[in-house]
Parts: sequence; C-alpha cells; structure tokens
Amino acid sequence: MLTFEKIRDIERAEHDSKELQKMPPNFMEELTEYIERKKQTPDAHEIKNTTAIIQRILDKRQEKLVSLALYSAKTDMPVENLTKEEDEIFLKMLEIMKKQRENFLTNQKKDTPLKNDVTQERPRQHVYIAKKPLGSFVGPDLKVYTIKENEIIALDKLPKPLNDLLLKEGVIEPIEK
Repeated sequence: MLTFEKIRDIERAEHDSKELQKMPPNFMEELTEYIERKKQTPDAHEIKNTTAIIQRILDKRQEKLVSLALYSAKTDMPVENLTKEEDEIFLKMLEIMKKQRENFLTNQKKDTPLKNDVTQERPRQHVYIAKKPLGSFVGPDLKVYTIKENEIIALDKLPKPLNDLLLKEGVIEPIEK
C-alpha cells in the first residue's frame, strides 16, 4: 500500500537520478486510491502536499521521457522502467520523431545531398577493433552484447544502428585493410 513517505521516497529517487526509476507495479492506480483515501480524512494539507509531490514526479519523468524518445529515435536503443501509461506515450513520441526525421532526411536527399549526411550509406569496413571495453548491454535487436578492449569485431556481428553508435562514441574503430 502506498504511503506519503513512499511517495516522497519515489520523488527523491526520481529527482536524484538521470535514469527513469522503476515504479511500483500499478503505481498510478495505487496513487489514485491513496488520494481517494486521503480525501476521506480531514487532512487537506497532506492532500495538497501529495498532489504537489505527484506533479513533480510526473514532470521529472516526462522530461526524462522526452529525452529518452529523442535518444531512442537516433539509436533504436530500448528504454527501461516505463509505466504502462508512459510506454504508450513513449511509443507515440518515438513514432512521430522517427517519421519526422525520416521525412526530413528523405526530402534533403531528393533536393540536395548533404555532405557527411549520417543517413547516407558510407563505405563500411569489414573489421573493427574495440578501443574501449563495454560490459554486457542489450542492443537494438534485443540481443546481449559484451565488448572487450582490443577485441576484433566482424562487420556482421553488430546491427548497423549499434555499429554506428559505437563508432561515433569511439568504442570501436575500423581496421584498415
């Protein structure tokens, strides 16, 4: 059961972290029940405080949600710790952002090709070397990857969006043949 202290702890955790925090299952339903219970008591001050805290939690999570949608639109990386309601919003934002990006880039290619356009197919090397280690992580294809420093990586080992991101971040470099 949700308590004022638990709601306050959730707010602190959300505020203190850059990542979305895992919410209790059925958080929104429990929140609604909590407010309904409090409305039956004479403590209007606690209801006002709780409402303000909830608003701050939602504001912070929505801010993070927009940033995650922008990041995911560029990288196709999956997102964790979304509530059911946030997942629906996230997917809609992601679809709109990807469509807008695709339309813009398609129009640019038709009109005048851009130099260094990241969406244009560039020659890809057949082999890469890992310059930085990465622990286990989930790629855009939902497979688990681990990259060790100085590991030789074949072109077909990584999906293109992940390959492009790792190149951009300097984690891997092409090996000239």
